[in-house]
Amino acid sequence: MARAVKNKQAHVWERGEHDWYVEPSHASAALFRVEEFDGAIWDSSCGKGNIVYSAIAAGHEAIGTDIVCRFPVEPAWFVGEQDFLNGDGRALAPNIVMNPPFYRAEGAEAFIRKALSICSGKVCAFVDIRFVAGAERAKGLFTQFPPTRIWIVHPRVSCPPGEYLEAGGKAGNGSSDWCWLVWDREDISGRTELKWLNVKGA
Repeated sequence: MARAVKNKQAHVWERGEHDWYVEPSHASAALFRVEEFDGAIWDSSCGKGNIVYSAIAAGHEAIGTDIVCRFPVEPAWFVGEQDFLNGDGRALAPNIVMNPPFYRAEGAEAFIRKALSICSGKVCAFVDIRFVAGAERAKGLFTQFPPTRIWIVHPRVSCPPGEYLEAGGKAGNGSSDWCWLVWDREDISGRTELKWLNVKGA
């Protein structure tokens, strides 16, 4: 008996300027439920601040910067425009939690490497799960700097371009899977834990 073919409704968006793709707030709220942080948190590519607001709601001191300011009136936690990759190399907080630009020529790996080079606490990066499967990163980044934990996000979330949301669009059903990569600079075991993070209702 032939099975009915299910029509997929995944949305294909035009590429966002500066690769500004917006993760839902519950994805970062879930991370702050399961990870502890010693000291302040800095989102170095904060967009409109979903990660920062989630960190503050979880009781953390948090700040944000981005290559452009996306606020008509800057919130108190936004400490200015900054090109993270080409900045002065100062860490503005011990911990960095970010959704790095994924498709820029430098890629998320450059943001992660920069964060690891300046950060004394934890580095957490929200990335497409395909990032974990890259052969070059397996031999490079992940051999040099094994993540302490990989949190696979479920159920699947949607991360549309910020411009699409600002124009009144709504996030729908995601077509990609995502995860949080966590490096704890105080953990020197070299082991990587693989865990699942339920973000529903976070």
